[in-house]
Amino acid sequence: MAKYYVKSGTLEVVVSCPDFFEAAVAGLRKSSKSDVLGEFFYVDERGFRGYEVGVFALPTGDVARAAGWRLSR
Repeated sequence: MAKYYVKSGTLEVVVSCPDFFEAAVAGLRKSSKSDVLGEFFYVDERGFRGYEVGVFALPTGDVARAAGWRLSR
């Protein structure tokens, strides 16, 4: 499995997963109540980065739904 760096807002975690989307979901599950999530999850194999070429940017709502979370408005 590959090692992925997952970042969203204040959340920064490193996870081992088969692909980038599962890494984002695993990162969300490792979040705590003190984490403030951003609009996107950024997933990269090279380190914690914001949006740039080669970094997967996934909408937080998509990641939350895949994790089985319900978001309130």
